[in-house]
Formats: sequence, C-alpha cells, structure tokens
Amino acid sequence: MIRYFVQHPTAANLLMIALMILGLVTLPKLQRDTFPVVLPTEVEVRIPYPGAPPAEVEDAICQRCEEALDIISNLEEVRCDARENIAILTAQMEEGADISTFFNDVKAQIESISTFPDKVERPSVEILERVAVVAGVMITGDMSPSDLKTYAEKVKTRIKEDKRIAQVRLLGFSGQDITIEIPAEVQQRYGLGISDIRSAIERQSVDLPAGTVRTADGDIVVRFAEQRRTPREFQDIAVVSAQTGGMVPLGDIATIRKVFDIPEEKILFNGKRAAFLEISKTYTQDSLRVMEAIKENIIREQRMAPRGVSLVISQDITSNIRDRLRILLENGAQGLILVFLTMWIFFSLRYSFWVSMGLPVSFLSAIFFMHLFGYTLNMMTMVALLVAVGLLMDDAIVISDNIAAQIGKGKGTLEATVQGARQVLPGVISSFLTTVMVVGPLAFMGGKMGA
Repeated sequence: MIRYFVQHPTAANLLMIALMILGLVTLPKLQRDTFPVVLPTEVEVRIPYPGAPPAEVEDAICQRCEEALDIISNLEEVRCDARENIAILTAQMEEGADISTFFNDVKAQIESISTFPDKVERPSVEILERVAVVAGVMITGDMSPSDLKTYAEKVKTRIKEDKRIAQVRLLGFSGQDITIEIPAEVQQRYGLGISDIRSAIERQSVDLPAGTVRTADGDIVVRFAEQRRTPREFQDIAVVSAQTGGMVPLGDIATIRKVFDIPEEKILFNGKRAAFLEISKTYTQDSLRVMEAIKENIIREQRMAPRGVSLVISQDITSNIRDRLRILLENGAQGLILVFLTMWIFFSLRYSFWVSMGLPVSFLSAIFFMHLFGYTLNMMTMVALLVAVGLLMDDAIVISDNIAAQIGKGKGTLEATVQGARQVLPGVISSFLTTVMVVGPLAFMGGKMGA
C-alpha cells in the first residue's frame, strides 16, 4: 500500500481529501455526551394500590410479583419498593440477554397474576432507558413552601413541554398529606367520633372498579372515580345529614389543609428555601444541545416569573464535556503547529506540510468512522482521541525522520519511503501495543462499569 501511494500521489491526495470532507460533514452530527451509550438492562413495573399502606403493598403485591418473576430464566435480580398506594418493581436481566425478550417475559408474568386484591389497578410495564442528568435549576422566591412547590410544578410542566428535554424531576419537598382538624367541642356538639368522620370520608371519596357491562358493541368498564384529592374537594363531604335533607359539610366544621409529611426534607440555596429541578436527557440526545434548550427555557421563565422569584442553573454537567473538547482541540492545534514548525526547521516546507497533514486527516477520519459505528463524543472517547493525537504525532515524526535519513543516503523517493517505514515499523508497533496492553483489559470488565 505504501508503494502504491508513493507511485500514485494523486490517488493519495484524493483519498485524504475525501476522508477530510467525510469527517467535516459528519462532525456536526456526532452526538456529544458525558459517558458512552449503555443499552438498557432493567424493566420497571408500577402497580397502583389506592389506599394501601406500605406493609399491605408488600404482602399483597411485592411478594406475589417476586414469586411470579422467579421462573424467568434470564432474570438476574428483582427489587420491589413498597410505598403507600403503589408498588415499584425493578427487574434486572442477566448480562448479554436480549432486552426485548426479557421485557416480554416480565410483562407476561405480571399480567398472569390473578390473585391481586380488587382495588389493585392495572400494572404498567416499561423498559428503563438510561437517562443522564444534564443540569439542575434552583428556584427561590419570597413565598411559602407550598406556594413555591406549586410554582415549581408549573415551571416543570412548561419546561417538560419542550420536546428537546426528556425528563424533569422536582426535588426539595417531601410528599404532602391532607390534614383534617376538628375541634373537640364541635365533635361533641354534633355527636361525632373519629370513626364517624372516617366512615363519611371513605364513603364519599372512592376510586374503585365496579365491574364490566357487556353490550352488543363491546364491553364497558364501570368505575367509581370520586377520589377527593384537594382540600377544596374534601370540604363538600357531608359528615352530618338529616332526614329533612339538611347536611353539615366537612368544610364548615373542620380546618382542611395540605402539609408536608417530612418538613425536614428541604433544600436551601443561598440561605433561602429552594425548589430544585433536575433535568435529564435520554441516551440518544446530545448533551450540549439539551443544555442550550435548558438555557432558553430558563431565560423565558425568568422573564415570566413574579417579582422576587429567581431561577439559577446551579449544576451544569456539560461543563466537563466542553472542557474536554477544548483540551482536545487545543492539544490538536498545538501539536499540529509544533510538529510543522519543528519539521520545517530541519526539512523543507513541503515535507513538513505533508507530515503535519496526517493529524487533521486521521482525526477527521476517526470522527467519520465513530459516527458510522454508533460511537459518541464522550469523556471516554475524548480521552482516547487525546492519547491517539500523541501517538500519531510521535509516530509521524519518527517515520518521516527515518525516510528523510534514507533520502539523505542517496536513495530514491520510493525506495526511501518503503525502507524507512519498514525499519521503524517494529518500534512503532511496539509503542502501540504497549498502550493496548495497558488500556485493552478494560474492555473485558463486566457489569455497568464495564459497559
């Protein structure tokens, strides 16, 4: 191949130009990310159980699901998080298994369980795609914690409407409970006990399936959907009623409000209570483009925000990517200039130019093939490119210097190029293999870190 390109310099030039054009065209399309793409290995199952405490969720749902999933052959581990009103199961498949097959097996086993209580709702099964945090936004303002959470929820909803943003999570607040406080003298006046009030609420705040009605056009699912979810909805519940039609609503005798069940769970930013929006992306999205979308949304939200409300990007994961890109470009440019000037001191301008051209040609070629094979420009591949830049410059200097030495001995261009490259070939390959032996074993690591 060396002999052919020396004899046909036009073909070599055309090949170099073609590779550079392909790399330049591909460069804007190459995805920039923090870490490499890792294929999903987990399936999440969510099973709502309205009105059930965690202990009941554990007994009625978690244990039965774990027993049902145990027969799946490629199951590595199953975890069940029993929470109030819901069970969240995470099934992890064995390394090397097919995620589509695993998902179908998990879904079939969950749907085959027929011993759930009647109140249990239809399970939702989905593959857990890898998401990566891109940025965090702090929202502070002169308002109560409840109002701050309500405002942050609205901001979250508006940001989530941007198709460039995959996921927004609100942190800094615990769950909220609805408290109903009735003075003792009021209970005595109406002859109400705690059990009476509880029974009235349970009768008038329900969300239960009521069976199926078969018709000629198909089946109709009947459901009582009268679950009260806000303090205002609870105010209309009748706790005392008379035969004449009169009634006493709960709102007339009770103080109904929402409170945080864990007041200590909070985030402070610059000494103020803050709502934290954690914004993530999917593995197919470009981190820097997502960051641009986040900044556009924050600027818009700040313009719309009430007086005294501040939105600040407190966490920017993409800064590492930008810094690594800057190092890569600066090192490449500095290496190119230094090699060119150093070679020019000892050799001709033409000779120095063609030796230096190896760096942009190789770099842009690597960009093209990275995109072709599905690689992203991430923290790992940028380290590899940095190492490759050093190896490439070292080898270029060694090979070109030996070729120049052969030409100085009076040999022709073709003979000097072939023999000069062959003489240093063992040393060049040895230096390359040394790097491979140091870094190569990492490719055989297992698990998520290995991936």
